[in-house]
Amino acid sequence: MNSFNLENGPKIKSGFKTPEDYFENFSEQMLTRINTDEKPVRSIFQKRSNWFVAAAAVLIVGIAIPFLNKSGNNTSIDGESLENYLAYQSNISQYDLVNLLDEQDIEALESDLKIDDAVVESALSDNTNLENYLTE
Repeated sequence: MNSFNLENGPKIKSGFKTPEDYFENFSEQMLTRINTDEKPVRSIFQKRSNWFVAAAAVLIVGIAIPFLNKSGNNTSIDGESLENYLAYQSNISQYDLVNLLDEQDIEALESDLKIDDAVVESALSDNTNLENYLTE
């Protein structure tokens, strides 16, 4: 085999050439490309911060609701006003109201409305038209 010597052999040209003043203007060209191609940097925690804020808002609202409910109007309605409303403003009849009563309500009404038998007998004996009581 023939010995090959790099010094004496023909030189091979690479075929690649650098443009004129390439290395002199390289830093300026690179800085202009970097400044124009700059993309915004987004933090990994930036997306999570929205979730943290939403969770904090839900927590604050959840804690505030009981306090807001307590500070509302605590007005009570007397029985006569409720009776008048049910009698004149609503479409609920007496029979519907009676059907809605349960055992505890009936016992409470009986204890509130204790009427002597003598009073009932006198009211029935004074009233001659007993059909009204029987039909209602």
